[in-house]
Amino acid sequence: MEHKAPWWLTHKPIVTVDYTNKDAEAGDAKFLSIGRSTWNSEDFSAKIWRWSENGERWSRQSEEIPLWRVLDLATLLAAVINNKESRLNEVVQDKESVKDLKDYIGDNMEILAPKVQELYNMLSSARPVNKSKDIPNIFSYATSELSQDAMFAWLMQWADPSYKNEDHSLYHIANDFVKMLIGTNSYAVNTIEVGRQWKNIDLWAEINDDAFLIIEDKTNTSIHDNQLERYKEFVENEYKGKRNRLYYVYLKTGNEPLSVLKGREKKGYKTISRLDIINCLNHYNGNNSFLLNYIEHLKRIENETQSFRKLPVDEWGWYAWQGFYKELESRLNLTSWDYVANPAGGFLGAWWHFTPIPDGEMYLQFEEKKLCFKIYYEGERDRSEVRWEQHNKLLDIAKANNHNEITKPERFGAGQYMTIAVVDPDFLFGNDIVNLEDLMIKLFDYQSLIDQCCKE
Repeated sequence: MEHKAPWWLTHKPIVTVDYTNKDAEAGDAKFLSIGRSTWNSEDFSAKIWRWSENGERWSRQSEEIPLWRVLDLATLLAAVINNKESRLNEVVQDKESVKDLKDYIGDNMEILAPKVQELYNMLSSARPVNKSKDIPNIFSYATSELSQDAMFAWLMQWADPSYKNEDHSLYHIANDFVKMLIGTNSYAVNTIEVGRQWKNIDLWAEINDDAFLIIEDKTNTSIHDNQLERYKEFVENEYKGKRNRLYYVYLKTGNEPLSVLKGREKKGYKTISRLDIINCLNHYNGNNSFLLNYIEHLKRIENETQSFRKLPVDEWGWYAWQGFYKELESRLNLTSWDYVANPAGGFLGAWWHFTPIPDGEMYLQFEEKKLCFKIYYEGERDRSEVRWEQHNKLLDIAKANNHNEITKPERFGAGQYMTIAVVDPDFLFGNDIVNLEDLMIKLFDYQSLIDQCCKE
């Protein structure tokens, strides 16, 4: 076969690509072309040329697509990857298969990501770059944990010395990454074999002849059941007496409460945070766009998490609230924080300073901007009676201490968990960038009010 697409048929190729060496799964697809269209010689179209091996001719299954439809298909794929709706107004026709589609995309991001990056590079070079806008990043679309698994597996495999001469800087940063995971700089990686989804373990690596590493990789989800214990048991049963270095890592690139992370460490897992990864990968001095995209992706998450420090509270997003709660963890004895669902749509909450009352506890809870004094009651008395009693006692103490910003909530609940008072958000946060030092003084005062109330 000639290394040209046929020019004597109705579609007239102008620019062609020999596709047989571009796609391992190309099959009968031999060429891609852009040329004059079949339906109108003044229009232009894209075409996939297929060869009928049996008939020794160009197949009738060859597809010709108007150029704008090629771009619409690319838009549709980007919408699916990003879990958003495009202006095409697409509909989900087969809801049961959506997860399978997204899993497939996540599993194949190693193939898709370079192609998306190449498309971006071509588009960027075709128009002036507006530095005031964020540039597209493949990991803004490849957000699943499967995509991140692929990223880490790819990076770790580069730590094998056989790749040293292929990309010197990538080899060295991969080595640094592996050494960070196992917690030592003195261990030389002579061989490494990386895999995914062994016994549902996200990532595993056989290192040299004596080490085995597993990674439980999480973005914004968390652990369920006793999976960490089960994974550790699998490894110890499989490698007992075979390898004397067994490493267990819990890697989290999203935000998670400190109490949860400490629980992972108690199970024998080394926790690796987003900042740990950024600090490691910041030493990369190469130009691999895939890795640079990932580093930038993590930095964007970190910047959004820290944005509570430079934005008024009304402009805080989901990550900013998480960052604020993590800051409270470093300053208060914060019990935990998490998403709380309710009929109004839910909120990201934080709770702490649980202090005993008869048959229950009084404590503080942030419901984002709203700070609540709450009680938990499990006794036999009428709950509304207990709620009013604690409310009146707290407000009397608050007024005696000139805390007039503490008031009755708009409505009282009647469950085991009840809000008995709230704090005016404007008094607490102000209308500008939050002064954390002033805020902490107020929060310590509110803890003292609870101490007085429960003592009396």
